[in-house]
Amino acid sequence: MRFRCGIFLLLMYQCALQGQAVHFSQPSGFYLDSILLQLTTETPYPIHFSLDGSDPTASSPLYTGPIWLHDRSPQPNGIAEVPTNPANTAEDYRWRPPKGQVPKSVVVRAALFEGDVPVGQVVTVEYFIGSALDSIGLPLVSIWADSAGLFGYEQGIYIPGEDYDQNPFIWQPGNYYNEGPEWVREAVFSYYDGKDLALRQPFELKMHGGGSRLLPCKSLRLSAKEDLGAGHFEYPFFPERGHEAHKRLVLRNGGQDFIRTLMADVLMQSLLAPTGLEYQSARQVVVFINGVYWGIHNLTERYDKFYLHHYHDGELEAIDLFEIAMGYWPSEGSSSDYEAMIASLPFSDLSGPAQYAAVAEQIVIQNFIDHHISKVYGGGDDWSGNNEELWRPHQPDARWRWLVNDYDDAFVNLEKDGYSHATRNDGVNWPNPEWSTRLFRSLMQHPSFAKQYKQSLRKHLDTTYHPDRVQRAIDSLAAIYRPEMGRHIRRWGHPASPAQWEANIVQFKSFAAQRAEQVWQNFNDYFPAIYLPPGEVSVRPNPVSDVLWVDLPTAVSGKAQYRVFNANGQLVQYGVWTNEQTNTLVVTDWPRGVFVLEIVAGEFALRQRVVKR
Repeated sequence: MRFRCGIFLLLMYQCALQGQAVHFSQPSGFYLDSILLQLTTETPYPIHFSLDGSDPTASSPLYTGPIWLHDRSPQPNGIAEVPTNPANTAEDYRWRPPKGQVPKSVVVRAALFEGDVPVGQVVTVEYFIGSALDSIGLPLVSIWADSAGLFGYEQGIYIPGEDYDQNPFIWQPGNYYNEGPEWVREAVFSYYDGKDLALRQPFELKMHGGGSRLLPCKSLRLSAKEDLGAGHFEYPFFPERGHEAHKRLVLRNGGQDFIRTLMADVLMQSLLAPTGLEYQSARQVVVFINGVYWGIHNLTERYDKFYLHHYHDGELEAIDLFEIAMGYWPSEGSSSDYEAMIASLPFSDLSGPAQYAAVAEQIVIQNFIDHHISKVYGGGDDWSGNNEELWRPHQPDARWRWLVNDYDDAFVNLEKDGYSHATRNDGVNWPNPEWSTRLFRSLMQHPSFAKQYKQSLRKHLDTTYHPDRVQRAIDSLAAIYRPEMGRHIRRWGHPASPAQWEANIVQFKSFAAQRAEQVWQNFNDYFPAIYLPPGEVSVRPNPVSDVLWVDLPTAVSGKAQYRVFNANGQLVQYGVWTNEQTNTLVVTDWPRGVFVLEIVAGEFALRQRVVKR
C-alpha cells in the first residue's frame, strides 16, 4: 500500500468535514493487492453502498459485513465502450473501441438510509488496486458523476445522444454541444499527486471547447462552487505560478492535436511564458471517470475574470473580455469599442501619425505584435477570425490585450505562409474573413509599426523560437507523455500507435528546425520594403549549424565583402554579397568552434563573433 498518514488524517475521511456518518476502514489510494473493506457508523441507520460509481439507493446492496475489493481491470469496460461521437464522423476523428480491457479503479459509494430516504450525504472512496494502476506515473484526476448525466441517451453531456438523432444534419449536433444550466453536472473531483490523495471536493462539471467537442475524448470545465462546499480548488497544480486558489480549471483533450501528440498547445504556451503575454499553465494528468481509465489530459488554467483578477494583483473592479469566433462573443463587459475600432479602419489611413496614434491608444501594440507572431510561427489555419481572445480592465486609458490560446494545429504545416493568411483582404468565411485581418493590414501601413514588427519578429525567431530552444522543449514535454502513451492509445485508438506518436514528435522537431527561417522568408517576400534601422545588423542564428543569415542595415549599399577567420586567425572563407538586405553563408563544413565574421562595405565595417555548433 502507498499512502501517507498525513493524507489519512486529511481524509479521516473527509467524513467529519462533510458531516458524514459512514466510515471506511481503508482510505482512498493505491494498493498492490486486494483489500478488505469495513464500513461503520455510530448511527442506527443501515448502510447501502454501490461498487459501480452510481449513487446508492435504498435498493442498492445492504452492508452486512466486510467487503473484499479486487482489481477491476479484468471486468467489462462499461462506459469505456460507449461511442462518444457519431458513426459517420470523419475517420481520423471517429470514436474507436478500446483495445482490450482498460484499467479501472474500485469506487465505493455509501450512504445511510431511513427507509427509502437517504440520511446525510453520499460518501465516496476509491481504490486503485493492482500493479498496472500502480505503474501510472503522472498525477491522477478522478471524477465521479451520475452516469446518466454523462452517458445517458437523453441527458448525457458526453455523447451525441438524443440531440444528435433529432438534428443530425445541422452544424454541430449532439448532446455535448448543448449549453445552459440543465447541461451542467454536479460531480466530485479527486487529485492524486505522487500516489497520494491531495485534494477532494465537489464541483460543477460541463463540456468545454468548440469544435473539439466532436472528438472522442473531450475537454471538461471544472468550476468550484461555494454552495457545493468549496469556492476554489486549493492546490499548487502549477507550482511555477505560485498560485494555489483556482476558481476554474480545464481538463483539455489536446484539441485537434488529440490525434497527433496531445501537446501542441501546451508546447506553444510554454514557449511564450517568458514573453510577458498572458498564458495558461498546464500539467499532464491521467483521468478516470466513474472509475474507468480516460487517458491523458492537460490540466490547465482557464481564461476568465478570476484568472485576470489574480494575475493583476486583484485590482480589477471590472473587465471587458471577449472571444473572436467568426464574430464577437463577450463573456464579461462588452466588445463594442473594439468592434467600432475595427469598423473604422477602412476609413483611416494609418500611415499618418494621428490615425496610427488613435489606434495605438486603444491596443497594446507590442502585445498585439508578439501574439500575432506566435500565430504566424505556429503555422496553423484556425486563427484571425477564430480562436482569438482579448481583454482590458475598466480603468482610465486601458487598452486591449491579447490572450494566447488554441495552438492545437501548430507545429505541423512547415510550408504554411502565415503572412498570406494574415493579409487576406477578400475572405468572407472561416478562418480569416476580411474584417479579421484588417487590423494587421492597416497597422503595417505605418513605418514605425512595420519596423517594430520586423525587429520583434527577428528577436523572437532568434530567441523564443530558436530551433534549439523549441526542440529542447519538445523533448522535455515528450518525456512526460511518453511513459503513458501506450496505455492512452490502447484506450482511444488515437494516434494509431505509439510508433505513430513518436513519428509525430519527430515531425514537430523537424518543424522547429526549419520554421524560423521559413517565417522570415515569408515576411520578407510580403514586405520587402521594410528595412532595419540604419546601423542595425542581424546575424543569426548564433550559434549556427547549417546556414548563417545576415541582414545588413539600410546604410549599406552596393557590394559587401566578407571574410571568416577561425580562432587562430586563419582565413577560412571569403566572398562578396550584392544583396543589400539579406545574405547567407553556408557553414555546414565548418568545424565546431568560434569564428569571426568580418564585413566591409564602403565606410561600413563589422566584426561579429560566430559560434559553429
